[in-house]
Amino acid sequence: MLSRASVKPIIYGIRYFFPLVLLFRHLKHNLIGLLYWVFFFAIVTDNLGRAFGIPFLFLSPEYQGDVNFWSFVLLGFSFGGFTMAFNSYSYIRLGPHFPFLATVHKPFLKFCLNNAVLPIIFNVTYILRMIEFQGVEEFASTETITGYVFAYLLGFMFFVGIALAYFFPANKNFFDLLGRNRTGTVKPTRWSRLSQGKTLRYAAEGKHPLYWYVGKGFRIQQCRSTRHYSPVLLQQVFAQNRISTTIFEVTTVLTFVVLGLIGGSSVFDVPAAMSIVMLLTIILMLFSALVSWLRNWTYVLLIGLLLSMNFLSHHWGVFQFENQAYGLNYTEEGRTNYNTSTIRSFCEDDVTARQDSLSYIRLLNNWKAQTGEEKPVLFILNTSGGGSRSASWMFEVMRYCDSLSGGSFTRHTALITGASGGMVGAAYYRALKLKEKNGDKMDMNNPAHFNAISEDLLNKLSFAASTNDIFFRYQSRLKTGHAYNYDRGMAFEEDLNENTGSVMDESLGYFRKPEQKGIIPVMIFSPTIVNDGRRLLISSQKLSFMTTNKSNPQGTIRSYENVDIHQLLKRNNVDQMRFTSVLRMNATFPFVLPMVTLPTTPTVQIMDAGTRDNFGVKTMMQWIDAMDEWIRQNTSGVVVIQIRDTRKLLAGDEIRQIAFLDKFSLPFSNVYGNFPRTQDFDQEELLKMSAFDRSFPMRIVSINLREGFKDRISLSWHLTSKEKFKIKKAVLSKENQRNIAVIHEKLRESKETQDQRSVTQILDYRRR
Repeated sequence: MLSRASVKPIIYGIRYFFPLVLLFRHLKHNLIGLLYWVFFFAIVTDNLGRAFGIPFLFLSPEYQGDVNFWSFVLLGFSFGGFTMAFNSYSYIRLGPHFPFLATVHKPFLKFCLNNAVLPIIFNVTYILRMIEFQGVEEFASTETITGYVFAYLLGFMFFVGIALAYFFPANKNFFDLLGRNRTGTVKPTRWSRLSQGKTLRYAAEGKHPLYWYVGKGFRIQQCRSTRHYSPVLLQQVFAQNRISTTIFEVTTVLTFVVLGLIGGSSVFDVPAAMSIVMLLTIILMLFSALVSWLRNWTYVLLIGLLLSMNFLSHHWGVFQFENQAYGLNYTEEGRTNYNTSTIRSFCEDDVTARQDSLSYIRLLNNWKAQTGEEKPVLFILNTSGGGSRSASWMFEVMRYCDSLSGGSFTRHTALITGASGGMVGAAYYRALKLKEKNGDKMDMNNPAHFNAISEDLLNKLSFAASTNDIFFRYQSRLKTGHAYNYDRGMAFEEDLNENTGSVMDESLGYFRKPEQKGIIPVMIFSPTIVNDGRRLLISSQKLSFMTTNKSNPQGTIRSYENVDIHQLLKRNNVDQMRFTSVLRMNATFPFVLPMVTLPTTPTVQIMDAGTRDNFGVKTMMQWIDAMDEWIRQNTSGVVVIQIRDTRKLLAGDEIRQIAFLDKFSLPFSNVYGNFPRTQDFDQEELLKMSAFDRSFPMRIVSINLREGFKDRISLSWHLTSKEKFKIKKAVLSKENQRNIAVIHEKLRESKETQDQRSVTQILDYRRR
């Protein structure tokens, strides 16, 4: 049994073990640094960003289109940088609380060794999670996974080694600063080691404890007392070390700025996770540099800077970083006044609405002729937003239905509406079909097409955000003869074109004639105008007839909800606007992509269509209202095909018990969490009421990607190998096969009806 005398040294050793002491001091003095680690721990353990696939970006980083050795080297390198930023910030915040550091050889290195508990725990956690993920989700072999672990550690140690070798040789201790010989400070009699059972030296409790720390050769050593040193001289050591630390931080930040200057090539399409870590590292280093010199005045300075920037941006336009739709004319002369009077004049322009309506009816007549049927069934596709998962799913469903019907599915599709990723996938399939119609040899069932639309779109975007967008937008690129700032919006469009072979790298007006001839379906985009919540209708066709609201009950005050882009920007070369910019406007998820500024006075900001109409139902119903008479006379009915990334009611979805803290967060999180569901409720009611008012048959068919609550596929512009496999397999589910059979039954009925009409016409002719 241990005696009290023998237990006391053990308790003392644990209590004053420097790595443990640092952990507790972080809680007291360094919550900001700890929050960073909590953030990363939550991500890699799948407790944060799960729905958006953020953990996948870390567990399966891509570089140059593949998960490979170099992608893990780069990710490890970035975490090495973050670890050193954390050590620098912690040293500035906590170092002066431990005067003994000023007396040891290479104070910062010793501090890093003893501050390594959190980085070590994180790296072990990350590696274990990565090994599991690569085996289950990416189907990687043991040899491949071993290589990934080595690559990650190599990148991590490489940055740490550079930082310690190049930036901290000047990191001096008390004796170096005074020019004294410090040999006496490391005599064996000055140190005690627990393993040798030497006499333990105690200091006065509280003010000058003698800590046990990890020293040279990873030996556990006890520090010497600093009571006989001048506190002023000790603080001079930390002041000198603060300079070298600041140099390291500023140099690292400037390196990231330089990378932003030369970024844009595929070499710099680093993993998105690396960009996230880099961004947080930059913020931490800048904050650390300010704190090291300004101390508590840092917060006052930052608040003052934010208020000043807001004032200058409001009154003088400074710090107004605009993202533009490429191809539009942004000169002051061509700007339309955006106000209620202007919008009212557009919506009450009956002459223009009549002209556009007649033009559209001619388009529908050509579409009908392309089907070869007197009264064809008319398909309308509604597609949901959802990043790459929706884009890939929409493409796969259209390809599958077309392959089974010999192309009849697309021929009978007159309209496509929706939001975000789903419209990107539909646009890609439509562009390939147009090339096929124009005589290009095109195998629509080639897996390369699916691989192209499911390719990563996040790496280049994230790198631009972390190295360019947070600073001044100092790069510019020529597009359609105009210079535009390079930012994450341009990076997204360039990446999309690169992945898809530039088949959508055309102007909006390029698709007008093929649509008018009925060769391809019309696509109507409806992004949201942030300034007032209205919807901007964008199409190659003029759609003023969809803004008139003639069906409003008498006495109803009209709100003029829809604005046709051809009316709003008639002097801004709308037809020359890049089609990829239209896709981006329709898919501008908050913060991921920048809001697009349009050339109006005042300028209006555009964002994701999903804000108002995530499934395109509202746009479709307004189109049907406008074309109701033509549909009744010229078709056998309408089949609305909703190609959704998530089923309305997921199997296994449970309503969880509300906890105490949920009562504070739910009023806010509920708005976003139930956003798609609320739209489902509203649009289901809209469809129900509309069905009673139609003089033609109308059928709703849903094809769903996620049918069960556990069917996890990220809402992101990045997909893993397993997620891509799930998307291709989902079309074969029993429920989807049953609904696809309904679609083909409608096509068969439409063809048989036409055949019967043809036979009847022949018999009538013979009788005559």
